[in-house]
Amino acid sequence: MTVGSERSTSGPVGLAQGVYGARGNLELVACDAADGLWVFWFNADAPDDPQETPDVPPGHWSSGLAFAPGHRYLDAQIAQSTLGPDHLEVAALREDGVLESWYWSPGPGFQRRDADVAASVSRFRLSHRDGVLTVDVQHLDGRTAVVSSDAEGYPTRRWVARPGSAILDDRRALEALHAHGITPLPDTARSTTSTRNGGTLELTWRAPNGPIHHLPLPLPQPLPR
Repeated sequence: MTVGSERSTSGPVGLAQGVYGARGNLELVACDAADGLWVFWFNADAPDDPQETPDVPPGHWSSGLAFAPGHRYLDAQIAQSTLGPDHLEVAALREDGVLESWYWSPGPGFQRRDADVAASVSRFRLSHRDGVLTVDVQHLDGRTAVVSSDAEGYPTRRWVARPGSAILDDRRALEALHAHGITPLPDTARSTTSTRNGGTLELTWRAPNGPIHHLPLPLPQPLPR
């Protein structure tokens, strides 16, 4: 299925399992083609579940919510936080190489933090575990680094370098798509796992000049991690 086909978006997208709804929704963040970011959410509930978002029928994606106006972005990734409770974390790469840090909370919605993740960035990959955010970064000069932020002082975050090699490609997504005869636009294949339908590998990608595509596959998948 496609996501946000009525919106003008570009570049790779970020996808995460959310906690909202009876079964846990999906959260997807994408870059507007000209200005700002979009967030879309997928209603993973069954038709007979209590519906928290009746404007989005079960099994469908929302039409999207725009945020972060004032800059053009090249990539954005999202994670469901264990803090808040149930806040969302977003890292968004501006076209000038600044990697911004955002979070969502009920009421205020998306807010940008004062401290950016890094500067002079060309690519990145965001991960989250127990309130700790880790970002693998490739700089414009080709250098790579790993930075992280623990939960101390949350929602403020302080970014520090940590040992390790940056892993930027989502090999699991590429292997799964190629196994299904799909060739994504370079650097747009992404994957995450969800608990829906007993465990699902959620894949997103773009075809050349195409919309955002979403393909769910049943777990387990014999794929590299």
